[in-house]
Amino acid sequence: MLCSLNEIQALATKAARGAGLPWGVADEAGRAARWLEARGFAGLSALEGALDRLSGPDWRRCAPIPDGAEWCAEGGEIDGLCAGIALADRAGEPIPHAGAGALVLSRVRWPLLTMPFLATVAGALGERLAVSLGPDTPVIGVGPHAVSETCRNIEGLPLAASVRVERVEGSTALQGAARLDGSIPIDKEVYARLDRRAARTYVAESAESQTRGAGGGDLIETD
Repeated sequence: MLCSLNEIQALATKAARGAGLPWGVADEAGRAARWLEARGFAGLSALEGALDRLSGPDWRRCAPIPDGAEWCAEGGEIDGLCAGIALADRAGEPIPHAGAGALVLSRVRWPLLTMPFLATVAGALGERLAVSLGPDTPVIGVGPHAVSETCRNIEGLPLAASVRVERVEGSTALQGAARLDGSIPIDKEVYARLDRRAARTYVAESAESQTRGAGGGDLIETD
């Protein structure tokens, strides 16, 4: 099925809210899904997978503890969305340095969701970032508005043992995935599952709302 970017963002935001996440986190989920889908990456699919774990009351255990050069989560696995939010909140700060000058995120679920926020970090630093998920995955380049095509290697990856982020000083502009506009193709089943989560945010119908009909309020003539 085809959706506009506005529809994608609204669906992702409502689905995240329906999963029990606060409005601020849900808004970030919507923007992240839109950013990814606008570049041809399966942002909605990654979010749908992430919400299975984030829908519990202890979702904060999936957020990273930003301490030093290696971040971990209290629950043992960092959620990619939570990792991205934590990184964006510190976008103006230098990336922590380990032995090789990198920040390492340990055990990240749905790392694709982290990429839009890393673009924000790249923009704040004015430099490109290199993201590595191990020897079997090509390095992913992230710029202020783009991500390299090598990011497609992690589209369906539910868990990365580690995500290593480092600056690429003196780098040239990144030629990333092409931007899409207009109608974006979306998997119907993914859309349906997210829509069911979004439906949890709707107010249940009542006898009063049925009587009032559309709008649900007392009409006041102002003309």
